[in-house]
Amino acid sequence: MNRKRFYSISLVLVLLLTMSSLPILAGTAHAKKVTIKAISAWPTNEVSVADDYLVFIKKANEQLQAKHPGEAEIVYIGGPEVIPTRNQPESLRQGVVHMYFGSDAYYAGIAPAANSSRLSQLYSWEEEERGADAIFNEIHQKKLNSYYLGRLASEFGFQLYLNKPVKTPEDIKGLRIRVSPIYLEFMNSIGAAPVDTSPGDIYQALERGVVDGFIWPFYTIRTWGWHEVSKYVVGPQFYKVCHPILINMDVWNQLSKPVQQTLHDVLRQEARLAAERDANKVAEEKELLQKAGMQFITFSDADTKRYLDMAYDSAWEGMMKKAPDYAPKLRKVLTK
Repeated sequence: MNRKRFYSISLVLVLLLTMSSLPILAGTAHAKKVTIKAISAWPTNEVSVADDYLVFIKKANEQLQAKHPGEAEIVYIGGPEVIPTRNQPESLRQGVVHMYFGSDAYYAGIAPAANSSRLSQLYSWEEEERGADAIFNEIHQKKLNSYYLGRLASEFGFQLYLNKPVKTPEDIKGLRIRVSPIYLEFMNSIGAAPVDTSPGDIYQALERGVVDGFIWPFYTIRTWGWHEVSKYVVGPQFYKVCHPILINMDVWNQLSKPVQQTLHDVLRQEARLAAERDANKVAEEKELLQKAGMQFITFSDADTKRYLDMAYDSAWEGMMKKAPDYAPKLRKVLTK
């Protein structure tokens, strides 16, 4: 074999080997799966709150596997037993965890404007259509280095419970109401006497007459046993118990556009199903509380409007002070 022919054969072999390795290398790069470590602010047995999240994760993984096999997977690592609830937002920001399901009240000190989601009068998918999600995304990216995917299982409202009968909102004036920062401004505007106690102290405070009532999400007081020491469910529900799903921005940017869209689509679908479940739970809870001996006090139409106006006007006034850059436009898009 002469030298020229030897070099020609060698060159062909090198080219063949190089070409044959390209699909393997490309396939290896494409096959690098993004594992999304997910956490919840609540344990999985917490009044089914985390259950909706686990259903979302299951459905999302099924769709990811079907449409984008090998590209991404969500792995649920646990709740407060893994990282304490109050530390989770910072863990998300730093990328210690990648997906967070919790409450914007838990990071209101970092991103006060995000906490205005509780004042929404819309369903989560309506918020997206009206541009609220885009605003929340800007807030979360700036403050928490995270992408705001949307909220889930957030259609329950807050409810006032009393041990004294009232006929109008004005009758609440002077009553001692256990509060949290979420509705403190509202109770101040209505003239109640706010009392600050931990949730664990509410039962004893009611039993001993330290407080005349409390405010809590409608569907969970039986879990705490508070229906045993309170008598009246008063007026309409107000605000929303908001549970956003956030994804660390660095991880979000690693996902392909189709994968990102799939996560969006699954959340919108699950948000609608969760809203239907929430409506059924409200109806069931009302019946169970009535069977337990609690009475429901309904205001007149005019009083109901005045009560709700005080609730939302006072909260938005407070939000204008805390987040003047975002509050005006958020109020516009979150109000019917």
